[in-house]
Amino acid sequence: MLSEAEILERARYCYLVFFQLSHLQELNLADPFQYLHILKKSSLQLAEDEFIIATMQEEICQGNPDGGLSYLIALYEGFIHAYCETVEKQLPDIRDEIPGDFLGQLAAEMVPDEDQGQERKQL
Repeated sequence: MLSEAEILERARYCYLVFFQLSHLQELNLADPFQYLHILKKSSLQLAEDEFIIATMQEEICQGNPDGGLSYLIALYEGFIHAYCETVEKQLPDIRDEIPGDFLGQLAAEMVPDEDQGQERKQL
């Protein structure tokens, strides 16, 4: 069984993933292939997360206009709530423990490059 500290660490990580994916979704890009390119800038290394990438690629292949971001955001939000329930904390408590400047950095990483092309990568 996980210790309370380990559960809190996982809750924080899930919040960070949720936060960064939410900022990516706010861009409302027409081409979900751009999301995959932008994720390469994530200091959380989301472009190396096999589950996230496989989910997005599958959703893109199925023609989902947001590349599966809505699904992933809801999933990670659910993880956060489950972890919070386990340690009897509220999501705002988890959020408030994370330094604002770090959250600002994560949000800034989800901005497309000015010279970013519309290249599509082979799936």
